[in-house]
Amino acid sequence: MRVAVLFTAITIIALQAMPCDAASKKTTQAKPIPTQKMRDTRASEFHAPSPTFRGWDYLVERLRHNGVNDHDLRAIYSSPRMPYFTFVPFSLRPREPASMYSGFAKPKYRHLGAEFITRRKRDFDTVEAALKVPREVVAAILVVESQIGKHTGTEIIVYRLSRLASANAPENLRHNYKLQKAKDRSVTFEQVKKRGRYLEQTFLPEVPALISIAKRNGINPLDMRGSSAGAFGMPQFLPSAFIRYGMDGNKDGLISLHNEEDAMWSTANYLANFGFRRDIPLQEKRSIIWRYNRSKSYIDTIISLSEGIREEAQVKSQIGAYDSGARLQQASRK
Repeated sequence: MRVAVLFTAITIIALQAMPCDAASKKTTQAKPIPTQKMRDTRASEFHAPSPTFRGWDYLVERLRHNGVNDHDLRAIYSSPRMPYFTFVPFSLRPREPASMYSGFAKPKYRHLGAEFITRRKRDFDTVEAALKVPREVVAAILVVESQIGKHTGTEIIVYRLSRLASANAPENLRHNYKLQKAKDRSVTFEQVKKRGRYLEQTFLPEVPALISIAKRNGINPLDMRGSSAGAFGMPQFLPSAFIRYGMDGNKDGLISLHNEEDAMWSTANYLANFGFRRDIPLQEKRSIIWRYNRSKSYIDTIISLSEGIREEAQVKSQIGAYDSGARLQQASRK
């Protein structure tokens, strides 16, 4: 889904409630850098670059080819609010360091999750009964992704998604190949192209999805804020995941991933769609969380944090029951 990048929230994104899924990369010889003739041939498939789109010409043509109309394209990529396209560097073998999530071992995050499921006990009772997803796992994801809404992002989502979707632009591939080759002489242009294609295939569909969400809410896509990876809300969904799995938890006719109930239901719905339940083997649970974020360190963090949240919430519940009983006894003696 996305890397857990934490920023400050600005915009609440709400979507008209709609039906959702009920459960809801060897060559040994390096190839030469493409010649100008090669680049010109490939670029001939698209319109000539124009300042009209602030350098986003490659992406604009790809989006046009995928059905996005010219009015929407001009409204975004000709707007002075849209930053100019610049080089998009990428790694051939990206990997998140374990240290990225080590901070979540601190007690304060376990406390935060336990307080959340205690405060929202009635809502979680309903969510868990309907979708069979353990509340502590939902809480752990919301804690890691946004600290339960505290940090949801200040980046222009359409800009961040557009950069990732432009990774496969010919000139961008050439520049990445040059940089990668300088670091590792064994790198081939095919490897760079493969990674560029993957990024385009992954993020290109997210731009039309975001436009669709904005239209349904009557807002400008340039007003929508999220992380540097283009995700938003408490669970940090990408736009396509929002459309597939977003749920109107509080039944107000809107879906907002900045609303606690909607975020709870939507996160649980995502996990339930892939079969996550309390009674499945640990390896199956890890495989489903992998779909949410393809990082072993992330998975380890969610599993460990969810266990800590569950244990602490149980203690809170026992203390609460004891205090309640003590108060009743005192009242009966009066």
